[in-house]
Amino acid sequence: MQIDTIDKSRELRAYRFGMLMFLVTQAVPFTVIYAVEYLFDEFYISPKANQWLGTVEVLLVLASWWLGRQGLAAIRQNRLLDLVTKFRQSLLLGTASLVVLGYQWGTRFVPPSTRYGEVYYTLTGVTGFYTLVSLFVLLAISIRAAKVKLSSDNYWDAEATMYLWTFGLLTNVISYVLLYWI
Repeated sequence: MQIDTIDKSRELRAYRFGMLMFLVTQAVPFTVIYAVEYLFDEFYISPKANQWLGTVEVLLVLASWWLGRQGLAAIRQNRLLDLVTKFRQSLLLGTASLVVLGYQWGTRFVPPSTRYGEVYYTLTGVTGFYTLVSLFVLLAISIRAAKVKLSSDNYWDAEATMYLWTFGLLTNVISYVLLYWI
């Protein structure tokens, strides 16, 4: 019994380490784009960038992440239905943030032919892609949780999802700060 607990603990640490290494590798494109943004514009902010919509987008992602964290806390207390509910609410808010991003792209507040526009659309596109991937994972785990019967002893799927969604939150916040404030 004691050996099984130690093995499971070691296995969980290995999963967490592997997930963190995966996310570090996923940060490379952002680092390159941030460096390019600095080289091209030295943190120039276009006066045409709509800071209010950018703020709404980031606040939606932040609220979505917070709901996901509540879902993770719920499964740690064996409340499977709350996990599924919170993950799906998180999915809705995350989707709303992508709708706001799509609206900004559609209205072309920022001209794509400028250097700022090139960086803006590239960075928001990559950020939007990772947001979309995170939302697919939230949906998949909210569906899978009921079938697999996640519990306080078996919730790595939900925890890994929140690692990915935290990465999505960080990319959104950093992109927001670089594109609208610095």
